Amino acid sequence: MDKVDKYGLRKVLARNMRIRRAELDITQEEVALRTGLTQAYLSGIEREKRNVSLDNIQKIAIALETTGASLLTSR
Repeated sequence: MDKVDKYGLRKVLARNMRIRRAELDITQEEVALRTGLTQAYLSGIEREKRNVSLDNIQKIAIALETTGASLLTSR
């Protein structure tokens, strides 16, 4: 059995959020305004320090004009 990276999905989510924000040319602050989440919380997600709920992934996906599934899929 392969060793499982327990933070694998955190890493994928963080990377995809940064990529998608760059594609949309928006800041964490703009995502915070769109989601109602704090910029500090979003920063923690992008630094892989936060364990994010499905509800918040959905809010972030909507703000980034994508889907939750695409945020959790390796590019």
